[in-house]
Amino acid sequence: MDFVARIKSGMIRRKALRDLCAFLQKIQEHPSAVIHACSYGQLVAISCLCALDPDPESRQRAAEALCHLLPILRHNEETLAGTLRNQMLIIGAEQVLESTGGPVPGLFVNNCYSLVRVFGAFLPAEQLLEAMCFLARDLVLESSFDPLDISHLLQDFIKQFGGTKVKVEVLLEAFYRISQGPTVQGRNMAVFAFSILAHHHLEKVVQYLLQFPFGDCERIWKEVLPSADPEKLIHLMAEQLDQSPLAESATQVQHLSSLLHAILRMEDYKAAVRRNFPQLLIALLGMVVNFHYYQEFLGGAKEVLHLLLGTTGEQVEAAIVDQLFCRETFSQGLSAMVRAVGKRSWWIPPMVESIIAALEDQDFAGMPQVAAAIYIELLSCRLEVYPCEDTLEQLLNWLEHDCLEVRKLSVRGISLLLDSDMASDAQRRGGGLQILILIMDPALLRLLLLDSLSDVEAEVLPELIELVDQAYHSRELGEKDLEMLAATYCGLAAHEEASVRASAIEHLGLLRGWARDQRLPITTTEKEAIHELVVVLIHLEDEDLEVAKAARKALSHLAPEVKWWAHSNKFSLHFALHQAAKHLSKTFSKGILRSAALSCTQPSANRLPAVSRVAALLLGHLAFRDASFIRNQDMASYGTCE
Repeated sequence: MDFVARIKSGMIRRKALRDLCAFLQKIQEHPSAVIHACSYGQLVAISCLCALDPDPESRQRAAEALCHLLPILRHNEETLAGTLRNQMLIIGAEQVLESTGGPVPGLFVNNCYSLVRVFGAFLPAEQLLEAMCFLARDLVLESSFDPLDISHLLQDFIKQFGGTKVKVEVLLEAFYRISQGPTVQGRNMAVFAFSILAHHHLEKVVQYLLQFPFGDCERIWKEVLPSADPEKLIHLMAEQLDQSPLAESATQVQHLSSLLHAILRMEDYKAAVRRNFPQLLIALLGMVVNFHYYQEFLGGAKEVLHLLLGTTGEQVEAAIVDQLFCRETFSQGLSAMVRAVGKRSWWIPPMVESIIAALEDQDFAGMPQVAAAIYIELLSCRLEVYPCEDTLEQLLNWLEHDCLEVRKLSVRGISLLLDSDMASDAQRRGGGLQILILIMDPALLRLLLLDSLSDVEAEVLPELIELVDQAYHSRELGEKDLEMLAATYCGLAAHEEASVRASAIEHLGLLRGWARDQRLPITTTEKEAIHELVVVLIHLEDEDLEVAKAARKALSHLAPEVKWWAHSNKFSLHFALHQAAKHLSKTFSKGILRSAALSCTQPSANRLPAVSRVAALLLGHLAFRDASFIRNQDMASYGTCE
């Protein structure tokens, strides 16, 4: 017997339900009997629907049928997930049914929630899915059933069992197929199902729908967006923008752009977009940077960015947005964009907070250099970044960031803080606390910069050394300042990276030359002075030509009395070492010379063969001039000199 087909017919529904009751009663009396006409999932779905029928007799018959169906389904109890919730459902239904010794139709009449809660718990996952699909696809075609009843029943099935007994991913796949089906009624009900799922499982719905072009599921999105939590959806969009690398999902960028375009045009989302403007802007610009070389994938992203910037209340020129979509002009466009929308300062404090949070998060999947670039542009444009008391601290922390671009941008930010024009401007405008602290106590900035040299990566050290030089030479230098700077430069002269060695040696020479030009009292001890000279001398023929050039130039500042040809074509290492040894022997005591000679026997910190070779040659020239500083106990050390 095809009970489903007969019950769908409104004319014979009552008789069909009476027959169904009798049939189920026989099955209950003879458990070995099976239902061949339809599956349990379809039978539960249509019986529950009939229990909501406006006709009293049909409603009563359907409830009686369900009372007979419940003991039959109880035989499938082993297929249920052994959760506490399911066990409670079973116990509760059994207690009500067995309390009178017979069927209790009133328990199920016109009660959608109880119908789904009890009978859904007794269906295995496969049949539960079948019941939901049956409601969404087949029954809506029969005009004798109220679509409102169908939607209420389907909604309760989804709410109570979607994501528990039936995986959300499975439901999404099933309803998406129905939404693309041939019947209008089926498509409508499937779209409705998506809106229910979005209310409870928004993240999974968004991830699933983004697999498809926006045009293929635009109608679904139009139902999902009003039912979703705007705040949560905006956060999800920002995350999706951050987590869509080209290698994994290039076309997803187009889908994201289309979806954002729809969201930005919705009145209900304006407040949420405004509140989450910083995260969206960082994520969208990060996507643009990631796809600069793949313009075909950006699609409508340009218009989306234009719309997003418009939510600040300022209309940004299209030419500025065009600059952001070209790698060569991105920085220029970013600066122009910040200046344009910076007139509306309401977004700047939350933007600063978002940037700091993003760069502190080690798991941040976006483009950290974009976040840092926005921050630096805010600083550069004299916008109100200064009230953030951690400005300098953040920039120093970013010097250790994993991203090289962030490290370079942090150096630029520190240089802006050192800009006397910016500091004066901040002071005149009553600007931020951190800037005023730096103006009143420049020693703080000096010490922090100097301390950071020992921790940062090699790629930014030359620029940072330049900033240290700028910070110290912008104020009157004291004796301790000179000692700290010289000691720092001497330490970095042994760095394994050639660019760092060259910068450190260059600035060591400039420091001593500047001190002489300023006619400052030379307070450096003999031990420190000879150590500085040795550091420079042993790098005269460094493996890197730029380091060697820097050493030759620095030597002229550290020991101007040493006369030698600095021109590369006329340079003679032995002549330079001979002159240097002559100068050292005349200038320093034998105890100090012994200290210098012993330091030449120590392996170079960077283990460079050329440096060790020159050190050995310098030791030879010192001994040639006057070997009286050599003691017997030193011979073993000199013998190991390479």
